[in-house]
Amino acid sequence: MSLIGIDVGSSTVKTAAYQSDGRLLAVAREAVVPRRPKPGWWENDPGEVWAATLKTLGRVVRARAVKQDLPVVIAVSASGREGFPVDEEGLPLGPCIMTADIRGEELEKSSAAHMSPDDWYQVCGHIPERMDPANRFLWWRQHYPGVMDRTRYFLGWHEFLTLRLGGRAVTDHSLGSKWFTYDLAHRGWSLRRLAEFHLDPRMLPEIEPWGKPVATLKASLAAELGVPATVQIAVGALDSTCAAVGSGASSDGICGLLCGSWEDLLVPTQNPLSSAALITVGCTFGPHPGTAGSAVLALSPNGTTIVDWARSLLRIPFRKLEAALQASGPQPSPVLAIPHYSGATIPWRNARRSRGSLVGLTLASSKTDVIKALMEGIFFDLLLTMNALRQAGVEIQVLRASGGGTRSDWWMQLKADLSSLPVEVISQPEPGTVGAALLAGLATGTFSTLEEGAKLFITTARRYEPNPARARLYEERLAAYRTTISSLLGLDWLKGAHETGTTGFE
Repeated sequence: MSLIGIDVGSSTVKTAAYQSDGRLLAVAREAVVPRRPKPGWWENDPGEVWAATLKTLGRVVRARAVKQDLPVVIAVSASGREGFPVDEEGLPLGPCIMTADIRGEELEKSSAAHMSPDDWYQVCGHIPERMDPANRFLWWRQHYPGVMDRTRYFLGWHEFLTLRLGGRAVTDHSLGSKWFTYDLAHRGWSLRRLAEFHLDPRMLPEIEPWGKPVATLKASLAAELGVPATVQIAVGALDSTCAAVGSGASSDGICGLLCGSWEDLLVPTQNPLSSAALITVGCTFGPHPGTAGSAVLALSPNGTTIVDWARSLLRIPFRKLEAALQASGPQPSPVLAIPHYSGATIPWRNARRSRGSLVGLTLASSKTDVIKALMEGIFFDLLLTMNALRQAGVEIQVLRASGGGTRSDWWMQLKADLSSLPVEVISQPEPGTVGAALLAGLATGTFSTLEEGAKLFITTARRYEPNPARARLYEERLAAYRTTISSLLGLDWLKGAHETGTTGFE
């Protein structure tokens, strides 16, 4: 039998099938083209995501190895804090406004004003932000009441796929906790907050626990795909959660370092942090499917997308760049870069309108200087966040890295050196689908715990030990980075490009 994981990201849908011992049988990817009709806007077409899901799922189940080891269960890894209206059948009634989209600031302020920051962290693990799915719901209702009158569900990617695949709109606790209407204490929707904000609970997805099948693949889809009619749909999780689980980060001390389009940290912990520590650096706290039970999550929208943009603009292929970085020496780039191309969420407060900057350019500056500075800056934000968490008592013994950014040995060594922690890169190329497959296996009883499954699925491909001498070389640069950002945060780069209340699909 095989386990299938589907990973819906911000720009790609990936589907992979794994044997129950962790061997990768087949994988398929399909790009999703984002739409950015105005500065600061980012929309994805749910219909395109569904088509990409069917394409990748079809290619995987038709692979020879999968035909010899038929799938029994599917689970979904999905990017969170995104939602859109659908009808009874799950057909989209509008685009998905993505996490980094700037619209909805006025709703963020009014929602957050209902409680103190400390109280918000106590009840749902975060302060309401514009991208909170509950605020997106309110945004749609404010700007498109006619659409919302025809809406049956307001869904994110996970529950959109469970509805289209199996007929039930189901989410998990890691995704559900991204709504400010989630209740951490009771692990479910807060009926009081739903009533307070006039949100109809019938329009929200059901929340189900991990390790549970929630539906059977629709007969028509099973026939179309040529798979058994008994294939189950299991509860998956947030993409960051799945990537961390797929990297073996499910217990205290092992920190998931997610080096993808977003640069994220997920730190499993059994010990709740003070809300003050989380508020200071913009982290969130919520349920986690591993033995720790909970996790601190630090999300930065500035990851490999920034490096890819720079390489494309400067026309430097990856191998040439990596060789140039290795030859550039242990010292910082002569250029300082602020990599906030999509704003900043950590560790700076009120920095979502921050934008990218290059400081210290001269006529002698090279392509390598610029990209090296961007790669340094991307990790500086996570490093400062990580340092604050460690000072607050969070245990981190090792960084378990995954994602496209791990291709760069230079970057992984930099992260080990500056964090003073070993960095381990896992052998599995698609940790998001691995995490989803592990949750699928948990639902079918293939293994009793995620840790048991991880021992079968996950091995370390490379390990980078920290070099304290190099960390000392970066002390002044890190201080200059903090000073520069503090100076730039007073600028409103988006002045004159504010939202008008419409979508780019019109």
